[in-house]
Amino acid sequence: MRSQLGVAVIGCGFQGSIHAANIAASERARLLVCADAVPSAAEALAAESGADRWTGTIDEVWADPSVDAVVIATTTHTHHALALEAARHGKHILLEKPMALTIDECLEIERVVADAGVGLMLGYKFRYCPAVIAAKEAVPDPRVLVAQTLYDPAPPGITGWVNDRALSGGRLVSSLVHSIDLLRFLAGSEVVVVSGDGIDVTDPASSASLTEPSTAVANLRFANGAIASLVHGSAGTSSVLSTWSFQSTAPGVNATIHAHGRRLSLHRAGGDDPPDIVEDVDDPFRAGTAPLFEAFAAAVVDGTPMSPDGRDGTVSLHVARCLEAAIATGLPQEVPPLEG
Repeated sequence: MRSQLGVAVIGCGFQGSIHAANIAASERARLLVCADAVPSAAEALAAESGADRWTGTIDEVWADPSVDAVVIATTTHTHHALALEAARHGKHILLEKPMALTIDECLEIERVVADAGVGLMLGYKFRYCPAVIAAKEAVPDPRVLVAQTLYDPAPPGITGWVNDRALSGGRLVSSLVHSIDLLRFLAGSEVVVVSGDGIDVTDPASSASLTEPSTAVANLRFANGAIASLVHGSAGTSSVLSTWSFQSTAPGVNATIHAHGRRLSLHRAGGDDPPDIVEDVDDPFRAGTAPLFEAFAAAVVDGTPMSPDGRDGTVSLHVARCLEAAIATGLPQEVPPLEG
């Protein structure tokens, strides 16, 4: 393996542009190709990021021996096929979330990647935010976790691929997997039972409130006995509370992560609270993505395990699907272990 990784970005939209900027700034990698089914998008991102070239034909990426790894930042319904092709052509993979549309697709990606001997990392960037890392160090064994990840609903008449279940896997699930992964990471354990309720905030009386909610309130129990509550979706932001916060608590200590992982407030009972830890990143969407890519590149070059890996992607989707079932039935759902 070359000391500097040759990388192609597949999918040149919003998330692809963030990855391209991180790759271009990395000393470990060289951005060789920007690829997109819409050639003008690939051309524009290549010009913006300084990539060596662009293409509207993905097969060119597979055929290029100088491409060691790919970042797949396309719509979710394409992840399965692209990840399989990448693995079969010997390319290491940084795959955006959700991993795929279904659990079966995720499991197949895991198997093919393992057979091909390539690495697979999932784009769960919050694990790499300094505030999140500090929270896990301060509270390594939390008993209660409280999370709120709320966003403003899209203006009336504005829709996108995220709202199309066939493309995204569900408007709730497409972003919910991020929150589930972070709760799993902070708890250091797997979810065994999930319950909750949901609503379509744009049309609360609609049957879609149960079959395709935009916002959910969930309770999770972990194998190690920890419990968590999560409010997630597009119910609207707040001027008082953090629109994105994770509180991790154990006896005598409380760590609260704010602002998409950019700030940590730590409280210890009976003592003075230390200053907040703040990551100096203007754009919250970029928080965590640069160290995520650096960890991916290091794992490829050094041959070390990747984290979060394919199993993390599969499990987080599995928990999200169990929550969907809990909302639809009104009953708590056990989260059965997956094969493998």
